[in-house]
Amino acid sequence: MHKKILIYLLISLGGVFGVLFLLLFSLYMTLPDVKLLEGWTPPQSSIVYDYRDRPYGDIGVQKRYYVKIDEIPDRVIYAFVAAEDRNFFSHSGIDFGAVFRAMIANLKAGRVVQGGSTITQQLAKNLFLTRERTLKRKLKEALLAIKIERTFDKRKILELYLNQIYLGNGAYGVEAAARVYFGKSVKDLTLEEAALLGGLPKAPSRFNPFVNPDTAKTRRNYVLKRMLEDGYITQEEYETAVNKPIVVRKDDKYRLSDYVLDMVKEYLTDKYGDIALQGGLKIYTTIDRDLQALAIRSLKQGLKNTANINGLPIMPETEEDMEEFYKAEKKTLVNGKVYVAKIIDIKNDSAEVELGKNRFKVSLKGLNLEGREYLLVRLFKYDEGWQAEVVPDLQGALISMDVHTGAIRAIVGGYSYAYSPFNRAIKAKRQPGSAIKPVIYLSALLKGETQISSIDARARTFYDPATGKEWTPKNYEDSEYTVVTLREALAKSINTATVNLLDKLGFEIVLSVGDKVGLSNLKPYYSLALGTFEVTPLQLTSAYQVFANLGKKCEPFFIRRIVDENGNVLEENTHKCEEVLPPQETRVLVDMLRAVILEGTGRAARDLPRVVAGKTGTTDEYMDAWFIGFSPYIVTGVWVGYDIKVSLGEKMSGARVALPIWKNFMAVAASKYPNDDFPLPEGTVVVPINPKDYVIADETCPGVNMVFVEGTQPKLTCSDLRNIISP
Repeated sequence: MHKKILIYLLISLGGVFGVLFLLLFSLYMTLPDVKLLEGWTPPQSSIVYDYRDRPYGDIGVQKRYYVKIDEIPDRVIYAFVAAEDRNFFSHSGIDFGAVFRAMIANLKAGRVVQGGSTITQQLAKNLFLTRERTLKRKLKEALLAIKIERTFDKRKILELYLNQIYLGNGAYGVEAAARVYFGKSVKDLTLEEAALLGGLPKAPSRFNPFVNPDTAKTRRNYVLKRMLEDGYITQEEYETAVNKPIVVRKDDKYRLSDYVLDMVKEYLTDKYGDIALQGGLKIYTTIDRDLQALAIRSLKQGLKNTANINGLPIMPETEEDMEEFYKAEKKTLVNGKVYVAKIIDIKNDSAEVELGKNRFKVSLKGLNLEGREYLLVRLFKYDEGWQAEVVPDLQGALISMDVHTGAIRAIVGGYSYAYSPFNRAIKAKRQPGSAIKPVIYLSALLKGETQISSIDARARTFYDPATGKEWTPKNYEDSEYTVVTLREALAKSINTATVNLLDKLGFEIVLSVGDKVGLSNLKPYYSLALGTFEVTPLQLTSAYQVFANLGKKCEPFFIRRIVDENGNVLEENTHKCEEVLPPQETRVLVDMLRAVILEGTGRAARDLPRVVAGKTGTTDEYMDAWFIGFSPYIVTGVWVGYDIKVSLGEKMSGARVALPIWKNFMAVAASKYPNDDFPLPEGTVVVPINPKDYVIADETCPGVNMVFVEGTQPKLTCSDLRNIISP
């Protein structure tokens, strides 16, 4: 009887093992061919360089730089082995002891607290399998690990693993992680830095040294202890490393992208498709990374200053900063105060927001808050109770270009890319206000006028087809003038004189000049003299590049060369320039724009130790503030405003808001070039003009040097005039 039971038991066990064998065999036969890993090239980053061939950043599906195992120091290898798979060098793909220990620990805890996967199993799972938690997937993982171990040696497996593993903050592989966390190559990592990386695979977010340095240090020291126990380091090395502080790179630690890198991504995708983002490319741009950093700082500080003037909170860098503002605020409601509110629900064009224990419904006014959790609101006290209205984010843009090539040297599309990646420098369409006026004054010069020609500046009424109504332009602070020169009218940005000049010239030549400098959307309306159409900051800055380059227009560009991973040049770009306006009249305009700095609305920049020219721009109700200016070598445009069209505040003009940002940037940017004056093309002359009578100054009267097209300058001197008046 007992013998029969034993036989039945053996048969049953044989059947079970047979079924299990068939199951494993069938699974084994469906496994992918691991020999494919011999030529495996993972998605890598493409490196972006600035105009001096210095690394600027990287782009790609994954931030990864593939390195051979011989380029990875032993201390890095041993850190990962000690932390993740201490028996790696002795097992055949599966560590049964680790699996058993994990089972016991998990049973005791009543939940999964420990894993038993080897490095080889992790590699198999990440490269070939999904993340589903099923027995079938786990069996496949184990079989694949065995298959990989039978195909490759341990060093090759480590090479694949250390280049594939995700280590947080967008970094895949040890080389990318070394650059992200420490700003150096993996070959240069110290022992304590290697141990920090070795501790990351278990939970990259929890052990993120940027966010949780204390937790990261505890995990690092655990890895160092394991390395000591396994004989990879000495007691002395351990004691030295374990007492080192966590030191990670300070610059751009959260930046996974920015406005420049976004432009590069969009360019590559549009031209080459998604395959371009698979990595391995070298993209050489025209960006100067020093000027880019300066542009970011200048714009940010200028926006902070404007926010302070208007009583707004310091602008947030990220959503996390907004959250900190929200938590830190005292929720005592004060009439007229701006608060950070949490978004509870969004329906159509309204949202429900939370402020402490209070909830309010606010109109979004067309704002796009996709992905946002917080916004700024201002509270008002009425008889019926408290009400809130949205305060839009104060934003700006800065773009700087080489005058003689059109190469973009810096471009910033907002206060913070991490908070708002919308690139206002190339995508925001805003009214330029008075910054359009040089187009009209250049048209007058082409019609034979000079900068001392006179124009009636008294207010007149016009029918404006743009509105279908009668319209009377007004000057800043309702100032009134009679007759002024073109130079004074442009320098002081006199609206009435400019509209009267447009009426005198007619629309045809003004629209033609606008088209030649890249402003092809001008309409034959009198209000265009005050910039009532829309342009992007890039378009307006490009128009001023033509002025600065004395009539020669250069297409803006930011990609110099693209090289693939095999060294093949995919494309190479250089400047494309053509003369669109005569240099003589354009040089006279430059002299008039120089007067804006010396005598007019831009005089806050007079103390710059460089020869510069430019123009302010302010739109109705102070909704947009501009300053576009240039030296003989570099042109820079600044725009400040809200994303939705509301006022920046009383008297928040271009001179007050945008010019300080421009000046802060150009004080450094212009100093990188020679301190030359603008060249005088053949056919132009510099003549000293008496600013009272507008005749040539001589020893009897003072004069201001002005540029004229040769033959159009005055003929009389102060002495001649005096002789005529008193014969």
